[in-house]
Amino acid sequence: MPAVPGRSEHWFAHDGQISKAPVRALTLAALAPVRGAHLWDIGGGSGAVAVEWCLAGGSATSIEALPARAANIRANAQRFGLQQRLQVLQGKAPDALQPQDGAPPLPTPQAVFVGGGFDAALFAWLQAQLPPGCRLVVNAVTLQTQALLTQLHGQHGGQLLKIDIASAAPLGRMHGWQAARTLLQWCWQRGGG
Repeated sequence: MPAVPGRSEHWFAHDGQISKAPVRALTLAALAPVRGAHLWDIGGGSGAVAVEWCLAGGSATSIEALPARAANIRANAQRFGLQQRLQVLQGKAPDALQPQDGAPPLPTPQAVFVGGGFDAALFAWLQAQLPPGCRLVVNAVTLQTQALLTQLHGQHGGQLLKIDIASAAPLGRMHGWQAARTLLQWCWQRGGG
């Protein structure tokens, strides 16, 4: 298995809801994992970002609303031997991140990744909850969420990155470029841009 972020999708159990390898590599670079740091992975999908964060020496809490996807995240944690460092919560943010009756509080994150379900209400909640220095990285493919990220970038700063990736694919007897969905990535740090 490669030792760099952006491992091939075939290493992960998924239903198609997975950040593709090049996007995942860019996402991990934006998250900037450090040994011992904790990640909240919101809208976990397959959990691939959380897995790769943990493989870099951190720990993670992945939040996923759909039961089958939460099961995939657990399977991926087990496959990579990360059951002790990757916690899976089934539910939607921010409710799933709230203290639950009798459960210990979640570890404080040094970074948060939102791969799905981002909206203005979630940002407002995160803005109120995240500790100084915490890094937020949001990936968006829908026009509506991309418009929100553009607005938030204008209001709060940070870095805005447009990611267009194309791969060679058969085109008749030749090959041409097959474009992936355009992705907008916003990286913002609490207490700084």
